[in-house]
Amino acid sequence: MAGREGTAVTGDMRSGNMIFEPILEDGVFRFDCSTDDRNAAFPSVSFVNPVDRETPISSDHRVPSYIPTFECVLGQQIVKIKFPYGTSFYGTGEVSGQLERTGKRVFLWNTSAWGFGPGTTTLYQSHPWVLAVLPDGGAIGVLADTTRRCEIDLRKEFNVKFIAQPSYPIITFGPFASPTDVLISFSRAIGIFLTYCLSCITQNLGDN
Repeated sequence: MAGREGTAVTGDMRSGNMIFEPILEDGVFRFDCSTDDRNAAFPSVSFVNPVDRETPISSDHRVPSYIPTFECVLGQQIVKIKFPYGTSFYGTGEVSGQLERTGKRVFLWNTSAWGFGPGTTTLYQSHPWVLAVLPDGGAIGVLADTTRRCEIDLRKEFNVKFIAQPSYPIITFGPFASPTDVLISFSRAIGIFLTYCLSCITQNLGDN
């Protein structure tokens, strides 16, 4: 059963909590701005089986631990998720710079990046994905399932913000007990296990 819509409309702006449905397996949720936005979203190119993203499951009756909020204004869908104090962020696609992405802002759009350096925020592949490692050691993955130009803004402490043209869903994986569990669940959705990513994150967490 989908979560209830809590949308406010002011002029040309809509905002509120995203509605949700459990998909794929226990602990995985799809969020949309509204039922109409869900129906308007393009088919997934992230899921190895796109039907999985469109098919609710009935075995998970839990409410998500973190429910994104949204604003739709000036042709942009802005999604925000707030996490606890001490959360650190990883992922954000193929970009240069440090492994930990906390405090970064990334623009996802495939371009030629000849001569790229630490300040280059766009390389050759776009993956609108953030792995949030929680202060208790647990983790949750967040996917903005869109192929359009997308901004990931992690500059506000313990907050994830996605900005792209509507309509696109947010998929969350977890929270689970560890980053490994998140990536295992994520791999079942996309059909690829990110072994190198996992080993780097594990090493980075061990050094802190």
